[in-house]
Amino acid sequence: MSDIEQTITATQEKTAYIVPGIGYTTDRSLLYFSGKLAEKAGYTRKPIHFGGFEKGVKGDEEKMKRAVRHAYNQLTEQLPDDLGKYEQQALFISKSIGTQVSLMADRKCRLGAKHILFTPLPETMYELRLLLEAQGSARAEDIIIFHGLKDPWAPDNELISSEAEECKVTLCQITDANHSLETGSVLTDIGNLRSVLEEVAEFLNLGQMGKN
Repeated sequence: MSDIEQTITATQEKTAYIVPGIGYTTDRSLLYFSGKLAEKAGYTRKPIHFGGFEKGVKGDEEKMKRAVRHAYNQLTEQLPDDLGKYEQQALFISKSIGTQVSLMADRKCRLGAKHILFTPLPETMYELRLLLEAQGSARAEDIIIFHGLKDPWAPDNELISSEAEECKVTLCQITDANHSLETGSVLTDIGNLRSVLEEVAEFLNLGQMGKN
């Protein structure tokens, strides 16, 4: 393969980084099936692995700060060094603390990535503002948020909705859903999962492909 052909191939590469939460791993439904949809959209799926968090992070400000630093370091260690060279080729599908560190990595490394943010933390919304200030408000169309209205990790629904509105980012809210976007009713959760994945498919411009 010639140097020109190699360059063309490199610029066409699309990778979906699946970024977990502290306890929500990449093989669980939201991340797993969204990753499968990303593959349909032409992305190579790359799960990110976290580990070694302290116990009792929820509600402890200092532990949360340490957890964010720990997760950010683990994420960036697993990203390729040349990722920032090819704009719009990276997609982050992230959950909980993963949403915050994915936005941080995008901003600090100037990646220009797309983002699917599942159950963001309040701190994620601050990081979202920083990203849009750094890269421009037009980037808002490359981001979608899913938030449960009974999420104990992000109980201030008004904060999430008002920040999303001010940032002009699409927000999908799930009634009675917790931090896993589950309600406790199996049939309700199956229906909600389908609705969420349909939104993901639309965000990825899959159209009818996402239903197959």
